[in-house]
Amino acid sequence: MSNTGGRRLKQWLVEQIQSGQYSGLQWEDESRTLFRIPWKHAGKQDYNQEVDASIFKAWAVFKGKFKEGEKAEPATWKTRLRCALNKSPDFEEATERSQLDISEPYKVYRIVPEEEQKNGKSSLMVMSATGSSGDITDMDVSPAEIEELIKEEEGQSSPEYWPHSSINAFQPHQDPLPSGTASSAFSQMMMSFYYGGKLIHTQMVNHHEGCRISPQPQLGRGPLYSSDSMQSVHFPPADLIQYDRQRHVTRKLLHHLERGVLVRANQEGIFIKRLCQSRVFWSGLAEVGSHYGPVPCKLERDAVVKIFDTGRFLQALQMYQEGQFPAPDPTVTLCFGEELHDLNNAKCKLIIVQITVVNCQHLLDAVNMRRSQPFCNNTNLDMSDTAASDQMARIYQDLCSYSGPQRPACYRDNMPITA
Repeated sequence: MSNTGGRRLKQWLVEQIQSGQYSGLQWEDESRTLFRIPWKHAGKQDYNQEVDASIFKAWAVFKGKFKEGEKAEPATWKTRLRCALNKSPDFEEATERSQLDISEPYKVYRIVPEEEQKNGKSSLMVMSATGSSGDITDMDVSPAEIEELIKEEEGQSSPEYWPHSSINAFQPHQDPLPSGTASSAFSQMMMSFYYGGKLIHTQMVNHHEGCRISPQPQLGRGPLYSSDSMQSVHFPPADLIQYDRQRHVTRKLLHHLERGVLVRANQEGIFIKRLCQSRVFWSGLAEVGSHYGPVPCKLERDAVVKIFDTGRFLQALQMYQEGQFPAPDPTVTLCFGEELHDLNNAKCKLIIVQITVVNCQHLLDAVNMRRSQPFCNNTNLDMSDTAASDQMARIYQDLCSYSGPQRPACYRDNMPITA
């Protein structure tokens, strides 16, 4: 395993310690094999971001993850450096020397000599009983780190469940959706649950009011977290995980997901609201500021966020079938408890949930079917009598019959559609 990243961190961190410009960052011993790093909790009354988060901010700047003028996220900065230290073979925490319950708390890390690294650093890996390198999954967090992540995220209390009286909860600025066929057709979502990159469970969501994704009832508080107004979808139990350490850490994380997230799909797209304490990151085809995804983003607690834009998908699909654009993805990825930098590293995450818009998947399948027919010379949506075309026509008609406040961005009045 290459440890180039660890070497880079080691050189950088040693330089910061020797600079003396970070309060509390200092050598612990004369031989300079141990060092202290300040570790004050952001919730402390005397917490000063400019001082107490300075070393974490410096690492974020060094890695290109933060620029002056952007929103300050000290908890995220801290997580990044902690994960980097834990992943690097050059460092190991000297927990017996760390002091976290004093007024100026700190952790102590040891710089591991290269000769000790020949067997690798396995204490923070998920390993099989055989210990073969092919069965190792690199994780961002340990049980203690999950606890700390949760503490960093704790804020104001949130509602225990979605208000039953708020029919527009996921669309605060729009009229209520009609209850006809079009509305129900676009409420279908396929949920796929992955633990450590392995598919554990799939479930279809059909409820027009959406669903709550939360742990099994025994991890929550029973009826308090249930609702008749939406479908209940549960994370698979951690008992299904093969490896002991991965199972232990996943179970720990599930305890911080008890309020879960609320998800609803309609003609406009997929909307989500995070209620749980744990951090949640998402990646999907939706607008993020002035940029259209997929771009990994963090879900703020209690905020309603559009994580999939149907109109944007249809626009991309039209360009794809004309050979002008790659195939759009009808799936949104949610990552619980760990930061999601890109989809390439999703397979090493503890808990991933992928949400597929069923109708959009059908449309993509139909376009792929038409593109695979060598005798089809016309790449436009001129509907023939094939099953794929009939399916596309039905779905497009369902979408375009919606008389809500806004048509999809890609709708074209001259798009030929036949029943």
